Amino acid sequence: MRLPVIAAALLLCLSACSPDAGTPAVPDAEIAAAARGVVTYPLSLDPACRDGRARSYDQCSDQFAIYSAALDEARAGNKALLVIIGAEWCGWCHTLDAHLKGATGRFNHVTAKKRGDVSAGALALVRYVADNYVVVHIEDDFAPGAEAVIRAAGAEAHFQEYYPTIFAVGPDGKFAAKLDHKHVKIQINGIGAYAGYDRARLIEELKRLRKAAGPA
Repeated sequence: MRLPVIAAALLLCLSACSPDAGTPAVPDAEIAAAARGVVTYPLSLDPACRDGRARSYDQCSDQFAIYSAALDEARAGNKALLVIIGAEWCGWCHTLDAHLKGATGRFNHVTAKKRGDVSAGALALVRYVADNYVVVHIEDDFAPGAEAVIRAAGAEAHFQEYYPTIFAVGPDGKFAAKLDHKHVKIQINGIGAYAGYDRARLIEELKRLRKAAGPA
């Protein structure tokens, strides 16, 4: 019987003719270069603030001042403002931040049921964010001013003490639309536990929010 020989030949051809499954379609360097175009506030964090270990949220400064500066930059760049209300201890907040900046690696889920090369999706997400948004992290635990941000944006009815609360603000500084967090997140418990985001759905949601925010 020649079937085993044929099968072996097919396997050899597949390994020789197909690209390395471990090689991403888009190089990490290309994603990193695109990520440098994503503008995120606060622009820097004070190492003297609290324990100095904050990665995304300014836990000491007035949040309304950070929001105002970010809104000014969004207006100047004809972009919408993506407001992410959270706290430094919020795991989902940092996971979202990593996705918006193009992280892959351990965030290699394509969907809830599928793993694979996410590099093309990561690049598409980063490019969309860079072209359409200024991102601002508003700290709602230790720092003052988060309530002033929510009031100024007219987002009181949309903030329900859930982190992250994510919404878009248009050039008028007013709430435009809230991101459906449950729709875009991937959460797997038990064996194969995972927490991340479906990049295609996230882009769809960001497009919906951008449309609601209107032209700058």
